[in-house]
Amino acid sequence: MYRSIQGKLVNKLLPVGSKRRQTVKALIKKQPLPNLSDLTYEEWIKQKEPLLVNHKKISNGPLISIVVPCYNTPKKYIDELVESVIAQNYQRWQLCLVIGGSSDAERAKGIKNASKRDKRINYIELNKNLGISGNTNKGIEQALGNYIAFLDHDDILPAWALAEVALAIKANPKADLFYSDEDRLSDDGKTRMIPLLKPGWSPDLFFCVNYPAHFLVTTKKMINKVGGLRSEYDGSQDYDFILRALDHKPQIVHIPKILYHMRMAESSTAKQVTIKDYSHDAGTRALEEYFKRNDVKAKVLDIPDRPSNHHIKYDLVGEPLVSIIIPFKDKIELLGLCLDSILEKTTYKNFELILISNNSSEQATLDYIDSLKGNKKIKVYHYDKPFNYSAINNFGRKQAEGKALVFLNNDTEVINPEWLEELTGVALQKDRGAVGALLFYPDGTIQHAGVILGMVGAAGHIFRNLRPGVFTLFWLPDWPRNYLAVTGACLAVETEKFDKVGGFEEKLIMGGSDVVLCLQLYEAGYLNVCWPYAQLQHHESQSVGSYQNFPPSDYERSMIYYRPYLEYNDPYFNPNLELMSEQIKFRRSYD
Repeated sequence: MYRSIQGKLVNKLLPVGSKRRQTVKALIKKQPLPNLSDLTYEEWIKQKEPLLVNHKKISNGPLISIVVPCYNTPKKYIDELVESVIAQNYQRWQLCLVIGGSSDAERAKGIKNASKRDKRINYIELNKNLGISGNTNKGIEQALGNYIAFLDHDDILPAWALAEVALAIKANPKADLFYSDEDRLSDDGKTRMIPLLKPGWSPDLFFCVNYPAHFLVTTKKMINKVGGLRSEYDGSQDYDFILRALDHKPQIVHIPKILYHMRMAESSTAKQVTIKDYSHDAGTRALEEYFKRNDVKAKVLDIPDRPSNHHIKYDLVGEPLVSIIIPFKDKIELLGLCLDSILEKTTYKNFELILISNNSSEQATLDYIDSLKGNKKIKVYHYDKPFNYSAINNFGRKQAEGKALVFLNNDTEVINPEWLEELTGVALQKDRGAVGALLFYPDGTIQHAGVILGMVGAAGHIFRNLRPGVFTLFWLPDWPRNYLAVTGACLAVETEKFDKVGGFEEKLIMGGSDVVLCLQLYEAGYLNVCWPYAQLQHHESQSVGSYQNFPPSDYERSMIYYRPYLEYNDPYFNPNLELMSEQIKFRRSYD
């Protein structure tokens, strides 16, 4: 029945003859998926990048001024950078090379000679080195374009980079900031490696790490608003710039194409991020100042063994009450493990446990419930109606008195003691919606690190079965990220926001209501986030059985909500990755 219903939905949602339609149908039938073997980066380049070479349709567009601060730049680097700009198949550019009082006369001469290769190159020589920010600001003063692109002196651009930026500007004329995907380039400039594919704009990921990185394009208007780059944040001057731009609520566009190559030079953070420890310190200070001027109570913490990464810990002002809602039916061995882990490990103490028994009938369960009566934190209610996950949790909310709600499966166990304060701190931020935890299988692999719409045909758990700390094409799985949805197995939300969107959709009985709740929060203007600093173990589906037992009506109704975000329309995914795999693989086709 499940396959039959899903097949009908696929016929409605995906166009006849679409390769994606065929792939989804193959998944439903549990046949081996076509074209899901891993592509090497070289194979993917040969498949994808020939499509980017021809930009004949761009006959005109904005002047883009590329600003490059230089200081003792080796000739081989500056020559290759200049050559890559001259080779652009978009012609309306200006290159501003700023020489900041170089101490090496021969290298300064090499930069000056390189600048003579094209009349669109401006050579700007300063009497002294003003640092990265000061030198860049001098270049911006000479920039003629309304759009400014920042580029490091040892990076290079593929031939289609500026054309793709121009197309993005044309499609998004009101946008203020543009960033793209990237990769690394060997020091000799011959080998491309480590492709880094990025999501659409994700503030929570950005607060953790400056993922837009080097090739940032912005409007001169925004630069004037912000006031240029600040020398006291050298090393993270671009990070500080974006943080100050956020004060003006900019429109930010991700271009999901590899538009620059960061060289693995000996002195570059591309090769070893610890080379510039001052960069991490500057980033920390920039974040602290951002939160202070926006009146956000939060601490910026270091993450061990991850230089340039930041852990934002939001303060729980006034220690608000948190209501943890746990539905169950018998299976007290699971419930006992769950409750014991909460009561014994949780460092945040102002919480209430609301247990909802749904048709429990075993004597052992009744005895266990009776044994909990002495604990003032625990309240037990009975919802003895046919199972409906949404209705049970909505019933639990009616009993809750907390400022925040945490919906929790009875087959979970707390791993880190700070889990509750971490989740609640994020959930109570005014613009955050649902907050999910990083969930693990008993073997230590990831069960949940966020939900992508359209993945495996409906809504899949990205990074499933991977381990934290493993670097992927989509970067680290245990970074905080914004998503359209997170799982209801552990989901925190401010009570007022939950009520505002009407709670869980009760027409969804077993599956999909968590994703639908998240979509309703997203459409109401809130950002959902998976927060990896809250970690629990999840014995998936031991409470209600596997997804194959869900009623067909759940799939039909879920798809009403999912439909706008299917077929690579999830803004937090990258269209160069394969939707038919919860692990991270290159996408093979672009139909």
